[in-house]
Amino acid sequence: MDIIASKDNSKIKYVRSLYARKNRDTDFVVEGIKFVKEAINENVNIKFILIAEGEKEKAEFSDLIEIIKKGKTEYYFCDDNIFNYASETVSAQGVLAVVSKIKYKEESIFNDCCLIILCDRIQDPGNLGTIIRTADAFGPAAVILTKGCVDAFNSKVIRAAAGALFRVPIISSDIEHGIIDIVKASGFKVISSVVNSPFSFDAIEKSKKICIVIGNEGQGISQEILDNSDMKITIEMPGRAESLNASVAAGICIYEIRKKLL
Repeated sequence: MDIIASKDNSKIKYVRSLYARKNRDTDFVVEGIKFVKEAINENVNIKFILIAEGEKEKAEFSDLIEIIKKGKTEYYFCDDNIFNYASETVSAQGVLAVVSKIKYKEESIFNDCCLIILCDRIQDPGNLGTIIRTADAFGPAAVILTKGCVDAFNSKVIRAAAGALFRVPIISSDIEHGIIDIVKASGFKVISSVVNSPFSFDAIEKSKKICIVIGNEGQGISQEILDNSDMKITIEMPGRAESLNASVAAGICIYEIRKKLL
């Protein structure tokens, strides 16, 4: 097998292009042995895999290469320097894959899911990735991203999500106004998590479908969404902290609200 040894190789150029959000309409990059294996195990569409030539003799690669061969996925060895040029992270472990996004129909998500986490302008990649991972842990659940959220296929989000992107349906909404109307029309009770409210989880009545809203790290939830929410709840904190990290708050809300589903 020929080794890719040029930065001008079309596959190297394509990988590099995917680090820009505007180019990630259909595909994205996952890096590292664990995440590449997870993509293979979840049977997602993998366009091709790149492996650093100097890493392939390591013990952990023998198993991975056998898995790749069985799946008949295209794979290519790269000169180490070229691989490092193509990779965005220092912890890529000598392997990356170009993966096609899973296309979900919004109608089927709204019909089939009973829990939705609506992220309103979440901007920190670590927060969003952790929220998606928590949705996977306590799912089945879907995640909606409002306009202004960090891209779910940002490399930092992918790492924080720890493979959950292959299992959690994600809708990126370009609708600046009215997303709550769509959610409510689909039968969801909309509950917003805020800093100050007289209500906590005990006040939530059982429901067949619930959408929990998590707001922007600095500004919270937009006024429009608050005005159209069915309920605003606060996480009761007996300690002295005034607020919680967005992903921590989301984790508590997801865990507690799942108990409220019929």
